[in-house]
Amino acid sequence: MRSDELDFHSLIDFLPETGSIRFCGRRAILVHADSMGALRKELVETVGLDIAKVILTRYGFSCGYEDAELLAGYMHPDSLEEFILGGPRTHMFSGIAEVEPGHPEIDHGHGRYRMSGRWRHSYEAEQHLRLFGRSEDPVCWTLTGYASGFASRVLDADMICVEHACEGRGDAHCAWTLMNASDCAPELAGLREYFKPLNIRDRINVLESRVLERTRELEASEQRYRNLIEDLPEMVFALHASGRLLHLNKAARLRLGVSEAQLPTLRLKDLVQPEYVARAAGFLKDIAVRRSTTDIDVVMSDAAGRPFPVRLQVEPVFKDDKIVGYSGLALDISAQLERERALTEYARQLESREQQIQDVINDAVYILDGTGRLAFINARMAELLGTAPEAALGRPVGELMPAASAARIDKDFTRRIGGEGGQPFEIMLAQGDGGSVLLEVNSALFIGNDTADGVIGVARDITARRQMEQQLAQANRLSALGQFASGVAHEINNPLGLVSGYAEELQALLDAGAGGQDLPLLETLRRGLITIQQQAHRCKAITDNLLSFSRRQSAALETVDVGLFLAERLAFFNDAGLTRGVEVAVAIEPGLPPALTSPALLEQVVQNLLKNARDAMNGKGRIELGVRSTAEGIEIEIGDEGPGLAPGVIEHVFDPFFTTKAPGKGTGLGLSICYSIMNEIRGRISCGNRAQGGAWFRVLLPCADDLPGSGAHEQ
Repeated sequence: MRSDELDFHSLIDFLPETGSIRFCGRRAILVHADSMGALRKELVETVGLDIAKVILTRYGFSCGYEDAELLAGYMHPDSLEEFILGGPRTHMFSGIAEVEPGHPEIDHGHGRYRMSGRWRHSYEAEQHLRLFGRSEDPVCWTLTGYASGFASRVLDADMICVEHACEGRGDAHCAWTLMNASDCAPELAGLREYFKPLNIRDRINVLESRVLERTRELEASEQRYRNLIEDLPEMVFALHASGRLLHLNKAARLRLGVSEAQLPTLRLKDLVQPEYVARAAGFLKDIAVRRSTTDIDVVMSDAAGRPFPVRLQVEPVFKDDKIVGYSGLALDISAQLERERALTEYARQLESREQQIQDVINDAVYILDGTGRLAFINARMAELLGTAPEAALGRPVGELMPAASAARIDKDFTRRIGGEGGQPFEIMLAQGDGGSVLLEVNSALFIGNDTADGVIGVARDITARRQMEQQLAQANRLSALGQFASGVAHEINNPLGLVSGYAEELQALLDAGAGGQDLPLLETLRRGLITIQQQAHRCKAITDNLLSFSRRQSAALETVDVGLFLAERLAFFNDAGLTRGVEVAVAIEPGLPPALTSPALLEQVVQNLLKNARDAMNGKGRIELGVRSTAEGIEIEIGDEGPGLAPGVIEHVFDPFFTTKAPGKGTGLGLSICYSIMNEIRGRISCGNRAQGGAWFRVLLPCADDLPGSGAHEQ
């Protein structure tokens, strides 16, 4: 019979009624591939890789040899070639692998044989990959043993199958060569050891002796370990998985007052004070969930019943990936807690001192962390930002200050963190009263633990300094313009006097010579002369203002009840028609201290400001006049409902000849004169826009008691 005529169904008989299978007339069994994999795993892990390879190779050899015995009587092969090819055929019938045999080379006369081929889908390679992963060497041990046993029986020669490619080490398929054992290359000679009979009993005896020796070593090591643990000064314990105490070393027994006889009746929770029992029980459950070492602080009682703090460090003990117990240390942390308490108190004191120093400093201090968020602000900075210090922490500056100021701080932060230098810069912060504060900021890298952790900045309030600089500049401008105006006024007054005098004389001559005639030409001439006189008087008024502006007045200062004074003057202004058509709302704070000022000059300032407010509203609307006491003196505020002061105007409203009125409606000297007067009477004047619309002007007068040497009259 040819090998390709072999039929699986003709070779095997299934006899379920007798519980047997017959292969070529001899009983056989079906074995799962995973079961063979389990056997392989057990052998490798028990007796080692080399012995496992010998056992499985011998097993395969025996299977192949027996199958050749059976197939010889059943197949009656036509030739030796057909007989040798029957082995791969029966191999495939058994589900071992898909076999692609090559043509056998047979020299029967000299007893030389060779054949090569491939295996695909080897069950053995699949199982090895599943259980152990990719191997460095071929792993189809039973397959090579089978081929070797089958060929040795068929050819009646000592044959060995060598696998030189294997799916188990990552090759695309398994490749093998069957050859005479004597033809093995020197480097393959070691393979012959896998085909020799194996004395399992001797192997087991060797293994048992090794196990016994290792057991004694482990017992000695365990005893040394126990002695070491027993003599440790720290408290060491071992627990059953249920939490029951298995062991307490000598230090723990003495400290806790526990005898060895008590251990089987105690659990970990029995060693802690009552208020920590629940925590200790939950602690073990937490370790079981985490499956890792962890710790917890509890309080235990010593042999005398005194409490002491302990840190339990417990590690789970595993066997076959299952927690079978716990081992741990109980460390007395009394001294550590005392040191921590002392350090905490010291740090608190340092922090309190530092905070007090920062809060006493009038400059505003801030620290930005590495991300540009606020990590610290002192009391002054918190006051300027209008927030509590703790509420600012962790927030970007853009949430607490105007966008332009925040952008300037962020830009400086980026430059500092990038290692660049920087110059002082200015920012503006809005205040709750509608005003603003100008700050000059100096910054530097904030160094912590020898590394740059952020940027620290110190912001100094320069609002008053800037106002003084502006006032000084304004005074200088006014002084120069005053001198100029004085000269101009004197030069113009004389020609104006002549123009006005000649106009009056011409008009008198005209009236006398006309003899009562009413001619159109004469009427036109008369109107022209009247206009010349009016414009000459207007120019005279302007030059008088110029002289008033340029003249440094030596004002007599006296103590004035500002509230009563303004009430009287407002009634006079109303009778004179100054406030006709507008509503004046007056709010005078009661109990105002007296101010030191010049009533006449103060009246001139208030009158001018009321007139400007009325003109800004075109003679209709509401003027609010308020008088209140401040830390710097008595403040008079006049607010209107007009269009307010346009951008760029506020800086120039007190400049001479600057006016927003239409041509012919104002000279631009009124507010300049007010500014000059306030300097003379030791006060200040400022302006701005109201939040609800319109402009405000504020006059600040010094209190009578605030100026040294002040009296009823002061020159």
